[in-house]
Amino acid sequence: MKKITWTTEKRKLNKLILAKYNPRMATEKDIKDLTASINKFELCDPIIINKNNHVIGGHLRLKILNDKKVKEVDVRVPSRLLSLKEEQELNLRLNRNLGKWDYDSLANFDIEFLKSVGFEDFELSLDLNPKEKEIDENLETKNKCPKCGYEW
Repeated sequence: MKKITWTTEKRKLNKLILAKYNPRMATEKDIKDLTASINKFELCDPIIINKNNHVIGGHLRLKILNDKKVKEVDVRVPSRLLSLKEEQELNLRLNRNLGKWDYDSLANFDIEFLKSVGFEDFELSLDLNPKEKEIDENLETKNKCPKCGYEW
């Protein structure tokens, strides 16, 4: 099978076809966070499509851009038409291969900055700095940020 290469092209949003098979869901928070990112940085991560304009990756970005009444957008297009199975595999891989957070590195960021980017208290309390956990009189676990003193 011929190696796939990708190019960046322009497409009208109304010509792009959403994948009915896309299993990815978005919460209201996901939409709010991505909208804030697009409002601040524009579309820096292009929508990925097949040669036939089927959207493979970027369904939520496309929804937000449609809501903003954007007419045309950069897209990444393969050098050949992908089969439906290849399209579905790439869709799943784009949504699945996201990696994990290095909580020691995240601890170097200001907690309020992390929250402004979209992190939730429960995410930051998972492993942000397990060495700073304390036990109070009621034996409840508390966490404290070593940089700013924020407790949760």
